[in-house]
Amino acid sequence: MELQVKDLLAMEPMKNAEVLGGHHYIHNVIAGVTIMEGPDIAKWIKGGEVILTSLYSIRNFNEKELGDFIANLGEKRVSALVIKKQSEEIVRPLIEAAEQNKLPIIQLPMEIPFVDIMYPIMGELFNRQVTKLQYFKEIHDRFTALALADKGLEKIIHTLEKLIGNPVALFDRNFSCIVSTNPELEKFEMVEKVHFYDQPDGIKFPHYRQIVKYPEMDNIKGHQMVVPIETLNHNKMYLMIGEFNKSLGELDLIAVENAATSLSLELVKQFAVAEVENKYKNDLIEELISGRIQSMDSVFEKANVIGWDFTGAFTTVLFKINRHPESSSNQKSGLSDRSQYLLREAIHHYLPNGIVSTKSNLFIVLWKVDKTGKNDTSWMKEIKKTSEAIQSLLAKQVKDIDVQVGIGNVVDQISEIPKSYREAHDALDLGATLNGLASITAFSELGIFRLLRHINDSSALLQFIPQSLKELLDYQQANQSDLLETLQTFLDCNQNAAQTAKLLFVHYKTVVYRLERIKEITGMDFDDSEEMLSVRVGLKIYELIQREKIE
Repeated sequence: MELQVKDLLAMEPMKNAEVLGGHHYIHNVIAGVTIMEGPDIAKWIKGGEVILTSLYSIRNFNEKELGDFIANLGEKRVSALVIKKQSEEIVRPLIEAAEQNKLPIIQLPMEIPFVDIMYPIMGELFNRQVTKLQYFKEIHDRFTALALADKGLEKIIHTLEKLIGNPVALFDRNFSCIVSTNPELEKFEMVEKVHFYDQPDGIKFPHYRQIVKYPEMDNIKGHQMVVPIETLNHNKMYLMIGEFNKSLGELDLIAVENAATSLSLELVKQFAVAEVENKYKNDLIEELISGRIQSMDSVFEKANVIGWDFTGAFTTVLFKINRHPESSSNQKSGLSDRSQYLLREAIHHYLPNGIVSTKSNLFIVLWKVDKTGKNDTSWMKEIKKTSEAIQSLLAKQVKDIDVQVGIGNVVDQISEIPKSYREAHDALDLGATLNGLASITAFSELGIFRLLRHINDSSALLQFIPQSLKELLDYQQANQSDLLETLQTFLDCNQNAAQTAKLLFVHYKTVVYRLERIKEITGMDFDDSEEMLSVRVGLKIYELIQREKIE
């Protein structure tokens, strides 16, 4: 669609013209034409012009001045310099500078007037501009009609493919494909970002280009144009055009720009609809977890409206955003909004059909569980694996937050969700105390802590620490921490001294010596199973109290 220097050379008045220099740049795009009146022409042009000149105004320039003259035109990205036939002394320095400055120099026979060159160029530019405006209106009307007809993202993508003759795909922020016209375009690996200098100028929409390879196509390499699409609430999508069949021309870019605008409007509309839907979902989940269910028939009816299947077994999984204490206070509000959006997006990425709702800084997931038997724990492994993937994805995008996860027990009926929700909440609270703010904690794995969870008074917990253990806790010598660690590890290893030494990276005799010192200080009888149970519980209580003090 662009008028190029090679097109100028094909015009009738130019049939006897000769390209003296800059032969490799006859694809330069022509944006205008002007006659040079003075040597400072570079100050008065915008770029892209064909300059017609007899060189009279620079006839006295030396070689350096002639070179500088061409360099100034090159900086302004002049399309071509058309001159009348001149002497070797003035033409030779111009030709030498032409290649370096990407500027074709064309010599015109003396008998051809400049006006015979100007009028065809101006006429051709005008005709092409009219054609471009007509095409823009046609494409604009076409995509506007798609938006008004509520055809959705897929129809916009497929329409764009037909217009530009290249495959198109839409990706989310994490470069997961949403819709594509070619399945082989959905998976790619970026090789490098590039800039094509032979592409048309004046692209007004944000974009970048990259070289990629496609694993599904034997890792062949190809070029892509990537157009970021901004919508509400920091939502960003990426429109990808794979230049498989041809490079994108000027008219293609008009289609891409209009498609990007339509996609943005469609995403804004979808966001508005999703906000209403999320409110409906949140209300339904709140009804379930609170136990204020007036009618199960009503619950199932509401679930059917939004496509949720409440049949089968479920567990409640809670995701909580914990901000690092050192986070800047003046960024908390904005970062919180972005963090919540990113977490919601990550959960949706790994659980596209999940039953998800939000409550304050919690994301509540009613996780459908398929159990093959009473002792089947594969569902727990799957939940933890997916939760770790979600945490990892958030960690790459936001640096000063942690995502903590609490997992309740499985219930066989949706009406029992309140119990699973309370357990997940307890797992969150205890998990933060015992395992940190980035922990994944299952209620079923809390052991004795499930009982201690409901005792709020630390002084009341102290009475459950046996006297023998108190003797060790009150021991004031420097090696007290070594003795405590050895005792804890010894009990965790079922009183196997050799295994204890291995885990502590000390000699076996060191462990035996420490155990003897513990006996001397506390009077513990390691052969008394009841006493050892009391010591185990006491150590758990001590650990809980110490962690609460740190908090």
